[in-house]
Amino acid sequence: MLADAAQAYLDLPADDRLETRLPKVLKRHAETVAKAKGETLSEYVVKILAERVADEIGSTQEWRLTATEQAALLQVLAAPAPSTAALQAATRRAEKLFGT
Repeated sequence: MLADAAQAYLDLPADDRLETRLPKVLKRHAETVAKAKGETLSEYVVKILAERVADEIGSTQEWRLTATEQAALLQVLAAPAPSTAALQAATRRAEKLFGT
């Protein structure tokens, strides 16, 4: 399953082209793998590209936030995590294991 960040790329419209040259054997093998997964070569390549970019984009970019954006980010980071059923269950499990 794709990470949310990678899926976000795939949910965008495909509104640009990429032309590239690659070794014939690599293309042939990629087509074989894509076909085995029930995907076209394009779908396969775009999915892999989205996964890699989602994983690596944070280490290659610098955020430039306005003062308003910085304040909003700090508020989000300072706010307690929303209480979900999974969080409550994990808390109960931790309390059983380690005490309160």
